[in-house]
Amino acid sequence: HVYVVTSTGDLCDVDGDTGEVRWKMKLAPSQLHASPLYADGKLYVPMQDGTLHIIKPGETGGEELCNVQLAGECLGAPIVWNGKIYVHTLGKVYCFGKKGEGKNLPEFPPHEKAAPSGDPARIQVVPAEVLMAPGQSLSFELRALDKNGAFIRNLEKAEWASFIPPTAKVKATMDGRFDAQGNLVTAANAKLSAGAFQAVAEGIKGTIRGRVLPNLPISEDFESFEINVPHETEPGVRFAYPPLPWIGARFKWEVRDLDGNKALTKTLDNILFQRAITFIGHPEMKNYTVEADCLTDGNRRSMSIVGVINQRYIIALVGNWQQLEVSSNHDRVKVGVPFKIAPKTWYRLKTRVDLAEDGSGVVRAKAWPRGESEPETWTIEVPHKNAHQHGAPGVYGFALQSKNRVYIDNVLVTPNN
Repeated sequence: HVYVVTSTGDLCDVDGDTGEVRWKMKLAPSQLHASPLYADGKLYVPMQDGTLHIIKPGETGGEELCNVQLAGECLGAPIVWNGKIYVHTLGKVYCFGKKGEGKNLPEFPPHEKAAPSGDPARIQVVPAEVLMAPGQSLSFELRALDKNGAFIRNLEKAEWASFIPPTAKVKATMDGRFDAQGNLVTAANAKLSAGAFQAVAEGIKGTIRGRVLPNLPISEDFESFEINVPHETEPGVRFAYPPLPWIGARFKWEVRDLDGNKALTKTLDNILFQRAITFIGHPEMKNYTVEADCLTDGNRRSMSIVGVINQRYIIALVGNWQQLEVSSNHDRVKVGVPFKIAPKTWYRLKTRVDLAEDGSGVVRAKAWPRGESEPETWTIEVPHKNAHQHGAPGVYGFALQSKNRVYIDNVLVTPNN
């Protein structure tokens, strides 16, 4: 029996083998996130409208034993502990049950003695993922594991080679090499890159994957990308994949030709990826300036949001609100100032974060139509008492409901003067 609540508020008993719906029971007008909990032969089902239902499931239907209206929407599953049921809503946290101690959990059974390790089956490389800058060296631990993943022993050395998975759509290699001591080394002029390496020793294999991100300055105008990948959902359209080392770029961005100019383009084919928070530098970076050209499609009544990321702050042009906005977790920092934004118009966006010795900081940003002179004054200045002390630069795009694309071009990250 698989119990699930639909978006229309129906509790369903689904046959786990066939997928057949045995029965369903209407509990509320709608449901969003909260899952039912099964305990002591009963289902505890919180709903989006704030009701909590206790249902005894049967073979042909469910019997409602109780329901109660709670304060606030229910967006999470209940939990059971020590004989009590805990339910949280957007307004409160509730505990249902008798006072005092309840039914405690049984003692854990003693651990079974692990079976002796078998023959080596693969290599576990530690660390398995790496992020490096030019001019670095990194060592690894090689562990021989059996077919069940049990540790056997450490390996002294391995033969290393670049490895491209057969299913990879982007055939890329990391700009690094392994030296005689088994260290991964990047040259001082190592390029932006990502890829995998395979280790072979005693007839078994293991892999790692890694990225090389450059030091400042960072510059990208996308003109070197070859627009040759056929689009799966837009016949006749071709694109290039975004830079592989950029975190959060794949599936959310494409490089396309826009009026004879190549630009980073927000995807629209999957609404789950309508928001893109994409990092293009090292997470320890600080005291830098980010600049980029930004554009949103749409009309005066409907536009998307586009901007950049500087040290964990999102600085964005919010078209529907006609604002230049600085935010970092909207409950913590969210400040906007009026700024006129027109669809299908390029704007240059520039921002920096200045830190003080006491831990405070000021986020500064300015925007102006591309091609015009840069304003001397900042459009917005946001003081932050507990400022973020570091964070990777990046780009940001939010195509609301996947309706209007946004575009970014001529990205530049430089040290603060």
